[in-house]
This record gives sequence, C-alpha cells and structure tokens, in this order.
Amino acid sequence: MKMLKVIGITTAIVAGTAVFVFALGKWGGFVIKNPFPQTPDISLSLSESGDKLVVSGESGNRGKCAPPAKPGCVGVSKWRRASIKFWLVNMNGWSFEQIQLVAEPLPKLNFGTQTPALVPEMIDDFYVRINGNKIHPDKDGIIKLAELEEGKALKLVNRNNFTQTYSYQIQACIDPTNCVKMDPRIKNEGRQ
Repeated sequence: MKMLKVIGITTAIVAGTAVFVFALGKWGGFVIKNPFPQTPDISLSLSESGDKLVVSGESGNRGKCAPPAKPGCVGVSKWRRASIKFWLVNMNGWSFEQIQLVAEPLPKLNFGTQTPALVPEMIDDFYVRINGNKIHPDKDGIIKLAELEEGKALKLVNRNNFTQTYSYQIQACIDPTNCVKMDPRIKNEGRQ
C-alpha cells in the first residue's frame, strides 16, 4: 500500500488571503485558500440631525466592495466566510431592533415584504446568535433582534455560499416610536 507523504508545507500571503501550499513529492503540490472568516467591525452612531444611523468607524478586513464603496458596505472574498460585528457608539439607551437582508437588485428597503426576498438556501446563509440560539432571516429576510440586550454588539454571520450582492438594512430604537436605520450592501463572492 502506498502512503501519501507530505514533504513540505509553506504559507504565503496573497492579496490578503493566507494560502497554504502542500508539497507532495513526485505528485506535485496543491493549494488550499484560507477558509477562516473575515471579521469586519462597523461602528454606528446617529447622524447630526439624529434621523438615521451613520457609519462612524470601520475596521477589520472588509474585503472587496465594488465601487461605489458606500460606508458600511462589506465585501466577502471568494472562499471566505464573514462575521460582521455592528456596534452602537454614543447611543446610550438604544438597542438593535431588526436587520433585513434582500437579494439585489431591489428598490429601497422598508422592512416590509420584499419581492424577491431570499430563496431558502440564502436564508440559511445568514444568522445572528442570540442567547445561544441561531436566528435566521424569515421569508422576508428579516431577523428580529428584540431579545438582544441593550447596547450589545450585533454579530451577523455570513456563510457566503452564493455569488450574490445583498441590500441590508439595520434598525436601532430607543423606544417603539423612535427608531433610526441605515441600508448599505453586502457583496458575496461565493465559495464555488
């Protein structure tokens, strides 16, 4: 019986992605791209007029986000997953209320029924973990965040199984009659 023998492993950084190259003796080599998640952080605050959420800071690897790169747009590179963290900055008493994801192209979002929204496989592609439970979008792409504690960061997990651009909107409220939102994009390059 012949055994597969790894004779060398090397790592390189190629366009921000760690690439592992395995040397397999006479059989040549193969490459595995780093499957680990991108972890962008997006800090949100109130606009000067107080009527909407605005991006007050972004950090981490946002990947490729095709022009125009609207603040809050997250590009998820091919073969990667993303764990997108949203923070509320200088917004004491506010909390995240809901987030909606809808496959483009679509008109401006309004947290109502959207057609088309997400096909079942796309619904499975996103979730928020609240109190140990994975909360996936409903048929309209909406994830209700009422159980998320006040002031707690929201982490949206994106498994990036499809090459697809999504519109998303995220809403924060201080009480049921006083809410603000923003609506940037997520550009997935897929895992195929």
